[in-house]
Amino acid sequence: MSAPVRLLTLALLVPAACGRTPQEGHADFDLHHTRQAGGQAVARWSGDAVTAEELSQRFEEMSPALRERYTDARARREYVESVARFELLVRDALARGLQDDPEVVEATKRALVNRLMRAQLEEASVQVTDAELEAAYAARRDDFVRPEAVRLSHVFLAAPRPDAARVADARKRAEALLARAKALPEGDFAGFGTLARENSEEPRTAPLDGDLRFLSDDALAHTYGAEVATAARALTTEGALSGVVQTDAGLHLLKLRARRPALNLTLDDVREELRVRLEGEKRSRAWAAYLARVEKGLSLSVDTEVLAKVPLDVAAPMKKPSGPLPGTVPAP
Repeated sequence: MSAPVRLLTLALLVPAACGRTPQEGHADFDLHHTRQAGGQAVARWSGDAVTAEELSQRFEEMSPALRERYTDARARREYVESVARFELLVRDALARGLQDDPEVVEATKRALVNRLMRAQLEEASVQVTDAELEAAYAARRDDFVRPEAVRLSHVFLAAPRPDAARVADARKRAEALLARAKALPEGDFAGFGTLARENSEEPRTAPLDGDLRFLSDDALAHTYGAEVATAARALTTEGALSGVVQTDAGLHLLKLRARRPALNLTLDDVREELRVRLEGEKRSRAWAAYLARVEKGLSLSVDTEVLAKVPLDVAAPMKKPSGPLPGTVPAP
């Protein structure tokens, strides 16, 4: 094989020239800069060139601001020389056999897979019908239509209303805790959380620093009592404190963390958002189906017994990499 031919190949071109396909796991690449014959050469090198036609196309693809830079003859020449030098370095790298370097091979594999993924996703049928949009809106209606919600932190002291003695004792403790809460800066949610964690008698929320998360007015009344919902509506600024709020179950101290406004979006309001989401889901399903076909066609299998015996010591010191890490594709 002559040196010029060797310079222009990434793999053996002799099999292709003889009409034979490359061996499995091998590939032939044409690394000529100019793929089409003809054209007027602006810059030449052994067996290749940058043409005036290509250069004109490149300028048209630039932004007007960048294009203006190359109205200067010197800048235009520097651009052409830069393109040519890049191709000369490719030639020299091939002459040195760097196409077989593990980093080059792995980078080529990654580029191929990335291009394949883009092609598959672009080719996937992702037509979304009006019926599908209506069904998606109905299924996700809670994302688009919901009442106003409030997020509170609370300290709860258990004291059933009929037990007057227990209520009286709980109220004394609640008033003392309220005084401590008022001594905190309004925005000190961590300090109030400490009070809740150390004193609240509701086991579900005490470990969460008394955080009730976001609840609608109806949900708040149903879960904690109408008195809590009424007191919450009176809190208008973040960090505001209620007084001692009595319910049938006991006494609450409330601190407003945030309010979330009501949402009432129609299908027309979110049509494009849903369309994009459904198109993405369809592309994901198409990609999963494509992967399954490739795995079946190339007989992919995993020996779990052998895999389980591969040594893996999480405490061992890290060794110097022996080569680039293999490319991976997440499971669909």
